[in-house]
Amino acid sequence: VAQVQARLRTVNRFGPMILNVNKPQGVTSRDAVNAVERLMRPEKCGHAGTLDPIATGVLLICLGKSTRLVPYIHELPKTYRATFLHGVTSDSDDTETELRPVDNAPALDATLITSVLPQFIGEIAQVPPQYSAVWVDGRRAYNRVRGGEEVSLAPRNVHVHSIEVLNVNDETFSLEIECGSGTYIRSIGRDIAQSLGTGAVMTELERTAIGPFSVEHSLTIEEQTKDDLLQFATPPLVALPHFPRIHLTGDALTRTHQGQPLTIDQQQFPLPEIEPPPLMGPTVVLSERPDFIAALNERDELVALLERVKDKYWPRQVFQYRRPKK
Repeated sequence: VAQVQARLRTVNRFGPMILNVNKPQGVTSRDAVNAVERLMRPEKCGHAGTLDPIATGVLLICLGKSTRLVPYIHELPKTYRATFLHGVTSDSDDTETELRPVDNAPALDATLITSVLPQFIGEIAQVPPQYSAVWVDGRRAYNRVRGGEEVSLAPRNVHVHSIEVLNVNDETFSLEIECGSGTYIRSIGRDIAQSLGTGAVMTELERTAIGPFSVEHSLTIEEQTKDDLLQFATPPLVALPHFPRIHLTGDALTRTHQGQPLTIDQQQFPLPEIEPPPLMGPTVVLSERPDFIAALNERDELVALLERVKDKYWPRQVFQYRRPKK
């Protein structure tokens, strides 16, 4: 990531970009986006995956037309470190609502917790917390619950790549979890505790990574200037390690910029070889869109996402770069 970022740093000031922000506790994801947007006007900004106010860590903020990549960024695995208070339950599965002690709650240790982890790894059916952003008949579940309604949420299929026990003591246990989009970390702690005859609520949550973006290389947004953000910005290609890619030049590049399809005919219109995705990390899987490839120019800039439909590649997202004046 650092090498690609350094190579494209100058160009990146004149095109779409992504900021890896370390969101502080107590700040909503929207607040963080607004803070960046105020500095980056007139560019529009959006985030690629909400973090609750209680949570800290990696929040990817897409600037300008890189917001078009949000659905593809959602395909990347996310890594969290979470701490849970065991022996209690709550309606929200965290400490935001009243805590209820569990009668005759057993003591927990690392061996005991580790023994039940296999049932929570892989493709699992997970019930979201009652206080969640899941839509229920046109309203968020948390709004219905806060209004006094009883809400029954159906299980949803999510993918958990791995769970590691980091620490266990008489009151809390901590886990590192790598998972796919849509997974509720609160639910994982709750369900692990329930399988051991007790309860648990989440007290701390940090998102340490989204794909190749790590918290160690994130930016705090307090007291930053527009130039600070521009210098730290990452080119959008870094967010697509799970996509095959192709380098375009000449007429093929011109047609792509114009939104025209490329014909797949190696005799009449030869295309360069499609390169495999770099796949950073063992759990960064191929894109869920197997017919998509990332088109790059000679500067290794992302110029488009192409979708293969029969014998043509159609530009679905096209990106332009403004060159600095000489």
